[in-house]
Amino acid sequence: MINKRLEYLDIIRVVACLMVIVMHAPISGDGAMTHGSFLVFTSYLTAPCVPLFFMVSGALLLPCREGITARAYLAKRIGKIVGPTVCFSLFYIVLNIRQMEIGGGKTILLNLLSIPFSAQGHGILWFMYTLMGLYLLVPILSPWIRRASKHEIELYLVLWFVTLLYPYIGLLLQCNTGNTGVLYYFSGYVGYFLLGHYLSRNMLPLKVLLPVSLFVLPLPLFNKLLGWGLDFYTAFWYLSAPVAILTASWFCCIKRFFSTVGMRLSSLTKALTVVSNLSFGIYLVHIFVMRTLLWNWSFIYSIKNYYLQTFIIIVLTFMGSFVIVYLLSRLPLSQYIIGYTVRRKE
Repeated sequence: MINKRLEYLDIIRVVACLMVIVMHAPISGDGAMTHGSFLVFTSYLTAPCVPLFFMVSGALLLPCREGITARAYLAKRIGKIVGPTVCFSLFYIVLNIRQMEIGGGKTILLNLLSIPFSAQGHGILWFMYTLMGLYLLVPILSPWIRRASKHEIELYLVLWFVTLLYPYIGLLLQCNTGNTGVLYYFSGYVGYFLLGHYLSRNMLPLKVLLPVSLFVLPLPLFNKLLGWGLDFYTAFWYLSAPVAILTASWFCCIKRFFSTVGMRLSSLTKALTVVSNLSFGIYLVHIFVMRTLLWNWSFIYSIKNYYLQTFIIIVLTFMGSFVIVYLLSRLPLSQYIIGYTVRRKE
């Protein structure tokens, strides 16, 4: 278990938070229809956002402290995520009722009863459930990680990476990607969780990683031009080989940069640490600031340049979300709302 705060993980968390905002910022509608290539490229470049969040969690949480019981660990960790999940589920459910997106008492009751099992109120809350699932695995994975050699962990990661290549393997071969597949139990977001642990202690060679990252950047374009017929959300999304490569590049580059020049940027890293502490809450509230407030503001629609409009939405979303979450963080028990409370010395 890492006890010393690693500032480069704060920077990674901030970068991931900004990526989420950039991904969601473009307004849908006529403008989006005429800027499809821009939206695809933006989505692809920012797809490492969620994997980076999972990698930071893996770097910080794996393995858990030796000797702690699973019950004690889960009571501490799950408790910090249940509160914000319930609070924002209720918030978005109420918001949907107000916006007449949910109708009828039966539907509302179904939403409320479904909160323990699936994201309710808004789709962005899926992240919370996946993160809780990974937290549940920590006490199970930790004994193995403590005893596993570097090569054993690398073997798991290689097998996981093969599952990310399935869309491309499927162009040539028959591939069982279902729950009866030979590598089914090596698939999913737990790979990013373990990769975060591995890269926090080891480095992939950037002279290899960066050229490979440049190679995978135009793959969505090749998919269209060469008629591969690959589904974007299968071949170029969170659980895909290209995004895993881009995610590892972001992680390793930020880690290397901080290790070489980061100490000279102490003032900047302190500011980024503040944002990092609030990133959980920013993620939860940004979609409200963006799509309920900004997307319905006439000033935003008066901006005719789609790229400028998107940029202004990004800036205002980040600023507005930060202010809201910072104010919430000053309240008692705010850790049960946004997952963080400002300590008195801060």
